[in-house]
Amino acid sequence: MKYTIAKSAFFFLLVCLIFNHCKKDTRDIDLNLTAVPTLFAPDDNAYIKLDPTTNPTHVFQWDQARAADGSLVLYEVAFDQVGGDFSKPFYTKVSDGGGVQNQLTLTDGDLSKIAALGGAAFFERKQFIWTVLASKGTNVVPASEMRTIDLERPGGFDVLPSKLYITGSATEGGEDLANALQMRQTAAGEFEIFTKLKPGTYQFVDATSGTPNKYYTFTKNGALTIGVDSMMTYTDTPKVVRINLDFNNINAKYATVKTMQFWYCQANDFLFTLPYEGNGVWRYNGWTVNLLQAPWGLEDRYKYKMTIDDGTGDKDQWVNSTFNDPPGQDGQYPSTPEYREINLDVNNGSQWDWGWKVDRNYLTQGSIADFWVSLSGSDSTYTQNYEKE
Repeated sequence: MKYTIAKSAFFFLLVCLIFNHCKKDTRDIDLNLTAVPTLFAPDDNAYIKLDPTTNPTHVFQWDQARAADGSLVLYEVAFDQVGGDFSKPFYTKVSDGGGVQNQLTLTDGDLSKIAALGGAAFFERKQFIWTVLASKGTNVVPASEMRTIDLERPGGFDVLPSKLYITGSATEGGEDLANALQMRQTAAGEFEIFTKLKPGTYQFVDATSGTPNKYYTFTKNGALTIGVDSMMTYTDTPKVVRINLDFNNINAKYATVKTMQFWYCQANDFLFTLPYEGNGVWRYNGWTVNLLQAPWGLEDRYKYKMTIDDGTGDKDQWVNSTFNDPPGQDGQYPSTPEYREINLDVNNGSQWDWGWKVDRNYLTQGSIADFWVSLSGSDSTYTQNYEKE
């Protein structure tokens, strides 16, 4: 009996000690923070006549807010109508560095879109107010001051095309309108295509039958803009190009796609270059599978990289997945469409991250496989994949 009582007393004391220790270590999360005290730039009542064709940048800057516990504060810039109180701003955007930096860089194109969201029509000059929202967790604190910005929108298209195609003797589809190649819509009024041009003429159209609206690009004040009812002439050697058209801001971008390469993470190197096949597809046939041994097994991660020249020199455009750390695919071939999707926005060139994994049960050592990348405008998403011969 004495032993049982002593054991019970010891157990009770142990529970009390653990409870008191945990209680001492329990801390309330402090979400308190100060408001941003001062806005630095742009100046109050700054007037900007927007010109997205040249697309200069503007930096919004402010003093730092302080968290009571000294931890990280996140920022976003909010835009509202004159007379508003920012309780329901019509547009917000996180600051540079994913919300960490106390500045936000916006182009004339960005500001034109913001002005349009705020109700400004083409050629209209309108004032808005802006401020900075500092946050820590669920606590959001507006800056101690706000400023007015005066934006004048450029001209543009009252009706944005919902579809766009490229056609003409210089294109892969030729002059038959029915064979025009579709461009991928990346946002409202914004289109992109990866295609090959050869000497000849071409234009952009919004339909492949009847009498479509016709568009072309031309240089204005040193920048490419979009016009209507004309053709373009291509006189250079045949090249694979990336074309981006933004009807919101009537600007265009062209770049040459010089190579598409296969990156094998374990080798930390490119194993082969994929030839351009046509219609936005690159394919390499006949790779003998030779996965390298790692401490954790045969390494299965890979991705791709394009080399692109936009006229200012070669740049890396990594063809990444939508996964920072992709899940294993053993037994999953051909994988889900979502897994095969391409993300061109990340552009991350690290050795291991943002790629895909092969199905090692399907691609066994010594088997022969074909790999391809599809950046076709007719696809709802860009994808990549492989198959065994």
